[in-house]
Amino acid sequence: MKKTLLAVALAPVCLSSFSVAAQDEDVMVVTANRFEQSVKNVIAPVSVITKEDIDAIQAKSLAEVLRRLPGVSIAANGGYGQLTTVFVRGSQNVLIMMNGVRLGSATAGGVNLSQLPLTGIESIEYIRGTRAAVYGADATAGVINIITTAQPDDVQGQVAAGMGSDGYYQTKGSVAGRLTEQTWAKVAGNFEQADGFNVADYSSGAWLEDQKDNDGFKSKDILGEFGIILNDEWRAVVNAFYHDGQTEYDYTGSPGNNEADYVFYNVSGQVSYAADRLTSSLLLGVNRDEGENKGNQPGSTIVTDRTQVNWTNSYQLAEHYYAGFGVDLVNEKVSDSELWNNFAGQFESYDQESRRNDAGYITFWRDADDVQLEASVRYDDNEHYGSYTSWQLGAGWRFVEQMRVTANAGTGFKAPTFNDLYWPSYGNPGLEAEESENYELALEGTHPLLDWRVAVYDNTVSNQIRNQGKGKQLENQDVRVQGIELAASFATGSIHHDVSLDLMDHENESDKKRLKRVPDEALKWNASYLADSYQLEMSYLYQGDSRDTYFNPVTFTNSEVELKNYHLLDLAASYFVTEALTLQGRVANVLDEEYATAYGYNTAERSYYATVSYRF
Repeated sequence: MKKTLLAVALAPVCLSSFSVAAQDEDVMVVTANRFEQSVKNVIAPVSVITKEDIDAIQAKSLAEVLRRLPGVSIAANGGYGQLTTVFVRGSQNVLIMMNGVRLGSATAGGVNLSQLPLTGIESIEYIRGTRAAVYGADATAGVINIITTAQPDDVQGQVAAGMGSDGYYQTKGSVAGRLTEQTWAKVAGNFEQADGFNVADYSSGAWLEDQKDNDGFKSKDILGEFGIILNDEWRAVVNAFYHDGQTEYDYTGSPGNNEADYVFYNVSGQVSYAADRLTSSLLLGVNRDEGENKGNQPGSTIVTDRTQVNWTNSYQLAEHYYAGFGVDLVNEKVSDSELWNNFAGQFESYDQESRRNDAGYITFWRDADDVQLEASVRYDDNEHYGSYTSWQLGAGWRFVEQMRVTANAGTGFKAPTFNDLYWPSYGNPGLEAEESENYELALEGTHPLLDWRVAVYDNTVSNQIRNQGKGKQLENQDVRVQGIELAASFATGSIHHDVSLDLMDHENESDKKRLKRVPDEALKWNASYLADSYQLEMSYLYQGDSRDTYFNPVTFTNSEVELKNYHLLDLAASYFVTEALTLQGRVANVLDEEYATAYGYNTAERSYYATVSYRF
């Protein structure tokens, strides 16, 4: 293999499972505290995934990348293209951003991971634990920041085509480079589709054999970036992303021939200033999340328009000591939505169609190799539920060169969505905002042959919004999640391993039941082997039992069901024909496991994929 190709493959060839894993490379991250700092001094646990990691494991979806990481579990209503959500440490309150811009629907309350392609991604930064005192609502369990920004010194790009089981087909490409000494640009595109398989599996008998059909999808995505260096201190960049997708789906009460059309776009512009002691940036972001449901009965068109302004600043007070402050302004509208009320047999609209959230925060931190400190406080004023103040404290002490103890504590909140509050015959305008308290204590070590981290955490949520089922209003409840998280990164000869174990004890305080779709334990083992002309990847996941609810369309009630534990094994191989040309093959679900991450929905059987890619 050519030296340049070897360098690409080695940097870093595996997922950095926790903060100490990347110390030798001195990786810089921006997501933890909204300023750039070395990952080895971030107090909260952080993972960094690069585009080389994604290419090596040959992931076809963002969910396949995230599920390899500590603390993450995935729930999907079927295969590729279907509704997919992410849980971190038992909670869906995860803030997902693209280049620092908040994504997601104010109606559904989260991000459908299937709408976010991997094409054009340079890296993903994943923070576990509350960041609400820095980012506000939804960041109580963690933050996932998808970074597409690139500033290459010369023109570089990649084109690829692939195919696989269930009629899967994909073509994608990207190119980035300098236009002049002061400007750069990037363009990436992706098209993929699949015939799919029948995603519905309602064992209650509500599903009829003659109504089974394959549920496929189509997706078109384009991403662009333009940047300019104004002088040594000022620069500006514009990012844009557009997704157009169609997904065939099934759900209880409406079997067969259902389709959802999605349009999602995000445009942002950022101006930044950096001097010796002061850094400052002003960001304006606009995005739309639109979904239209079509099927055997009238469907809703749900649209969220969001405008956000972020002004962030940091100032170096002295060596290792910094202070920062910021302002976040967010305005959300759902005025273009049409909601089908099945009880009334007519289309309706939300009782309230807009809301605004204004927030400001201040933060202080010590960023040194021996002792790290951070303290943040944030004030949010929301047009619907009023004001909320959140705080966050963290400390790290490297008591010997190779070992560190850390502690994190903080509060957070999540605002009820428009669906929670105002959906016809279902929402509850009296819902309160969720409030949480989060605590973590960890010990970690970095050694020549082994990096490791052990953490215990205790998260409580007051007023969590509970899904009661159609025809019944939502209500609040209290929940608690306690857990132990173990992670290790090590090598055996030429094979690199990342291993993690998550153990959780979780329940609703009111009825003492386990949380919905949250496993009690999860074991993950990722291994990578790099030779002169090829690379091998192995990913193993064991997920323990969990519970779910089944909605009965006749009685309009939910019943308790169990999701059985399962084992997943994926294998991937890459052959470097030349420095530019690579042939790849992947077998997913090698064990042909029958499993479900959401009750009533099938998952893919053993599947095969092949890809050819060319770099230039």
